[in-house]
Amino acid sequence: MILEQQILHLLLKKGFMYTFYEKQNLYFYAQEIKDPKLVEWLAEKNYGAYGPFDLSAVSVLIEISDNFEVAQYTFINGLDAFYIFEDLQEFKIILEKLPNQIKRTYEGLDANVQNK
Repeated sequence: MILEQQILHLLLKKGFMYTFYEKQNLYFYAQEIKDPKLVEWLAEKNYGAYGPFDLSAVSVLIEISDNFEVAQYTFINGLDAFYIFEDLQEFKIILEKLPNQIKRTYEGLDANVQNK
């Protein structure tokens, strides 16, 4: 599987949404991360000690263009910072560390559907 396919698989598994940004006239896969531990980890990873900032209301928007040319994350709601990934491999490593949003399960499916 080529890197772009691996990333697309991870984007779907991690719950990223395919979003159109009207101002840029571009499509992106995007997800807002609100988990305080993940926000703190990303802040420390790229900015070292994040100082006296209160990160409790901060979230991170992680996104990649649908042509896989631009991958970045932006802190929102109180921390004015962003990071552009150097390459797709670096982006993939971050994706792998995010929790899965899509689980392989048959819970809730009708038994007749499962048996077909």
